[in-house]
Amino acid sequence: MRLRLLISCAWFFLVLFSYYVLKPVRDALATETRLFGPLYLATFLAVCAALPLYWRIVARTTRRQLVFGVYQFFVACLVVFAVLVARGYGDAAWMRNAFFVWVSVFNLYVVAVFWSMMTDLYSAEEGKTWFGVMAAAGTTGSIVASLVGHFAAERLGVAWLLVIAILSLELSIAVAWLALRQEARGAGETAPTSGSLRAGLRTVLASRYLLMICAFTAIGKFAATFVYNNFQHALRAQELGVAERTELFSAMNFYSQSGTLAFQAILAAALMRLVGVGATLAAACGVILGLFAWLSFDASLWPLMIAKVVQEIVGYGLLVPAQQVLFTVVSRAEKYESKAFIDTVVFRGSDVAASNVCDALGRFSVSAAAVAILPLVGVWMALGAWLGREQAGRGQLADGKSV
Repeated sequence: MRLRLLISCAWFFLVLFSYYVLKPVRDALATETRLFGPLYLATFLAVCAALPLYWRIVARTTRRQLVFGVYQFFVACLVVFAVLVARGYGDAAWMRNAFFVWVSVFNLYVVAVFWSMMTDLYSAEEGKTWFGVMAAAGTTGSIVASLVGHFAAERLGVAWLLVIAILSLELSIAVAWLALRQEARGAGETAPTSGSLRAGLRTVLASRYLLMICAFTAIGKFAATFVYNNFQHALRAQELGVAERTELFSAMNFYSQSGTLAFQAILAAALMRLVGVGATLAAACGVILGLFAWLSFDASLWPLMIAKVVQEIVGYGLLVPAQQVLFTVVSRAEKYESKAFIDTVVFRGSDVAASNVCDALGRFSVSAAAVAILPLVGVWMALGAWLGREQAGRGQLADGKSV
């Protein structure tokens, strides 16, 4: 068990290291964007187009083949981007837009593959105990990546950041193979899924529990995108260069991920075991509710920057580990089809909605928009408490059947 946990942690360390090496570059380039709606719409459409193919691959491959195929695909894309950047295309608008969409899709799929494997290999009780530890390992990878990104942006250049991400992904494939090898039972099985967008939607609509997880994910992502977009608009007015913005985002990532690590190491597992998944979700939502109350009075650059950092600390430190536990009480077929649908279509669909709201409310103050969103965040908090109670009930029912 200890060896399996250690290898799983190393896998997630490398996955988030690769993403957080790329994330400051994406964010720095995106600052030049005045309307985020088209970018998020392009990301959403790319996700919808890729999801049926992803499901077909899941249905027809073993776990090891799935990890290898998905990760190697993204490695090949990174090689192409690295060559383009090295040849001087990094400042082109089409390159910035393509890279923003690609990194957003990349993050969803490499992380979705990891957590799908973990919720399949670990039980609900093991998830409560160890998912926080795994999330902390990933956060450690993001912290190290933020430091590397800050150094490389200043001394090596963007192309080398892409090379570092490539090496990290290749190493994660080897570590994933070791992790799956630790669980002999089912390690070579394919996931029972039909491989269609309609099937994923049907799976979600057939279960009130999964439908409420969709709603919870959508509201949370809507709130996060609202803060991110308005911070980007405020930052653009500062007229900083791409290198300066990359360093700034790397520094912000360092602080947010350091705080996330503290939450994951100290609070996540303890809260879930002591007060339950529902109370943990509700507490995290309550903090973000407080942030929106603050922004309703002051939505200048610094409050937005602090809100973005705190939102990421609470989101990754508490929400992510607790949300993954929600999936440990559903069947394998429901797990693979619903998680892929929620982590992609619902997640990015919320981006589109939030970005269009931000663009539409551009002529009004950010504070006024934050006031309008406050009731929605309150509903989000209540929904988290309900999901926790439902998860606990399903877990007790499953334990009773196994006795």
